Amino acid sequence: MKLILYLSILAGTTFFAHSSVQKEDHAPYLVYLKSHFNPCVGVLIKTKWVLAPAHCYLPNLKVMLGNLKSRIRDGTEQTINPIQIVRYWNYSHSSPQDDIMLIKLDKPAVLNHKVQPLPLATRNVQPGTVCLLSGLDWSQENSGRHPDLRQNLEAPVMSDAECQKTEQGRSHRNSLCVKFVKVFSRIFGEVAVATVICKNKLQGIEVGHFMGGDVGIYTNVYKYLSWIENTAKDS
Repeated sequence: MKLILYLSILAGTTFFAHSSVQKEDHAPYLVYLKSHFNPCVGVLIKTKWVLAPAHCYLPNLKVMLGNLKSRIRDGTEQTINPIQIVRYWNYSHSSPQDDIMLIKLDKPAVLNHKVQPLPLATRNVQPGTVCLLSGLDWSQENSGRHPDLRQNLEAPVMSDAECQKTEQGRSHRNSLCVKFVKVFSRIFGEVAVATVICKNKLQGIEVGHFMGGDVGIYTNVYKYLSWIENTAKDS
């Protein structure tokens, strides 16, 4: 929890937790990428394919779907090994550009009410559109390293011109910027706000961390649509 509060301070944003037990939001497309390093979040786009940031290419990666609570089991839990990881050809660890990759699973995910694929955006989103920011979070009773809740909030998409005026927007190619509100009612850590979903389609995926202030920067998934479809066309 200290880590989460520290990250929120770095982001220049104040976060508050519910006094009662936190409610898990409906986000069955979210995938937890577990490794021996920092936790990451991906999105199930087909039963055998997960879209994720390329910086989540980590050793001993496990793909976890369904219920993530360690103390409560409901039969939806799935842990699947990746058999192929394809990072975008231009990605570099020394640069935040093209931070996107595909993970092929060694067996199809079993779909249920907590495991569902999410369609990809087929066009750019209009500025001012209020989209769903969806990701993973830590419940109040969870003092462990890994998140265990799916949680959502809403935020408007900024125009390209507004995005380019920010330091973050200028430093990222094919970026998508959203405007955070100053106060959230839940505790969010570095992993939480991992996806931007507009009109029920995946529009953006996070580039690694909060960028500071009240602007969130994401990779615009639409810009990579042809690459995604060609890479994952076999299933």
